[in-house]
Amino acid sequence: MRDPRSYMQGKVVVVTGAGGRLGQRLVERFTEVGANVVAIGNEGTEDLILDLANEDEVVDAFERIQREYKHMDVLVHAVGTWNEWPLLDTKLEDWERMMQINLTTSFLCFREAARHMVKDGGTIIGICARSGLEAAVARGGAYAASKAGLMRLVEAVAAEHPTLNTYALAPSIILYKGAFGPGVHADDLVQLTIQLCSEPARALRGTALQAYGMHSS
Repeated sequence: MRDPRSYMQGKVVVVTGAGGRLGQRLVERFTEVGANVVAIGNEGTEDLILDLANEDEVVDAFERIQREYKHMDVLVHAVGTWNEWPLLDTKLEDWERMMQINLTTSFLCFREAARHMVKDGGTIIGICARSGLEAAVARGGAYAASKAGLMRLVEAVAAEHPTLNTYALAPSIILYKGAFGPGVHADDLVQLTIQLCSEPARALRGTALQAYGMHSS
């Protein structure tokens, strides 16, 4: 396995959802391997604070990054939310909010990243989910539908733009420090994300990688 520093040194990496548990680890690790990281969140100490469901704010943010760095190499879109509701109790506002956070933000960030990457090439990675890739579970219709939509978006971008290496990572349950049980450890997921930025990963473009962990059933 190649040392990530050999292909990440000096690359411009945009991480959305940078204030979340996974986002923070992505920012830390990409920085450790020599990337210039732009951390985007909706609160806290990220480089850019914005509403990623607001089209004008997303367009402006990506234009600012392009002006400052002159190019972008990688987008890792780590924004997402999870909840479950019985079908008969699911409110339209809950459904729409799930789609807005998990799918609309993906569309806007993918589109604007592609706008600035398509000429010189780049990598776009979204975080899918097992239920969006394989089969939904009871009470999880809204979440699964949003993540399945993300998977189709990844495929469509890869098919339309051969210069873009577009992927989805589909974890089951993400395990953070001190957590046990079925799932994939956050640090392993972060390492896999970085590996997708290497040239050999092009063979997997347009696909979702199952990241279920050793003990998922």
